Amino acid sequence: MERFPDDLRIGVVLGGGGARGVAAIGILDVLVGAGLKPVAVAGTSMGALIGAFWAAGFTVDELKALATGTRWREVVDFAGPGGILRGQRFQRWLTDHLPARFEDLDFPLVCTATDIDTGELVRLDSGDLVSAVRATCAFPGAFVPVERDGRHLVDGGLKCTVPVSCLPAGVADYVVACDFQPPLNRPVVPSQTTNTLDWSRFWEALTFRRRYLAADILLKAVDILQTEVCRRQLADQPPDLLIAPPMPEVNIEDFRLLHETIEQGAAAARLALDAAPTPAPRCA
Repeated sequence: MERFPDDLRIGVVLGGGGARGVAAIGILDVLVGAGLKPVAVAGTSMGALIGAFWAAGFTVDELKALATGTRWREVVDFAGPGGILRGQRFQRWLTDHLPARFEDLDFPLVCTATDIDTGELVRLDSGDLVSAVRATCAFPGAFVPVERDGRHLVDGGLKCTVPVSCLPAGVADYVVACDFQPPLNRPVVPSQTTNTLDWSRFWEALTFRRRYLAADILLKAVDILQTEVCRRQLADQPPDLLIAPPMPEVNIEDFRLLHETIEQGAAAARLALDAAPTPAPRCA
């Protein structure tokens, strides 16, 4: 990777995507192996979560171990009105692993969230780190919104799934953006009918073993909307390098496929770097 100068200042943007976003770990593995070190990271949802651990000093191997070794029961607790999941276990898990404040990180991190009351995109880059990560990961209807600074915050992917515009201005010479939106040509597949009890089917869905047809249609509709918005935003502010692993077989809830997802992220990163032209610095 001699085409990339040693002193090139890299800004990394990690998009959201649930389990699909875990491909970011494979991408970071390839970037680190190529000697591309970040000066700043911006992320939303899963991308912000992984970016927070990376900025906290976790190595790629530690990120892999954390992702594949964490059991869903460690981070999931059930709620009532406002969301299926309350988020208290997730908060404790974050508190156990991350620094308390953005200012304690190794390099600047920006997390994005959406104000569910006003629809505004909210940029979080200072103060309490745990509440910011909770907010950016609060998928509407799944997690209860996070209260912070008088706002009710949910997943930043509602407004921008790949927040290139949120990188600190003038910091990076070269921007690498990672897009984990699923391909739109994936058909909606009806669930197979079974003779099992309704509760058994519900439990399978809750533990990510099954996706109901109604949920599949709803999530596909969200994918269509987010992909259209993302394409326009990337056209308005294109990164220097875009890495977008297709992963047609991986849904946002497929946390059972993490090893394969990480490897597909790495494969996409290798292809993108091999095809990338010699960088032309955008900062003097």
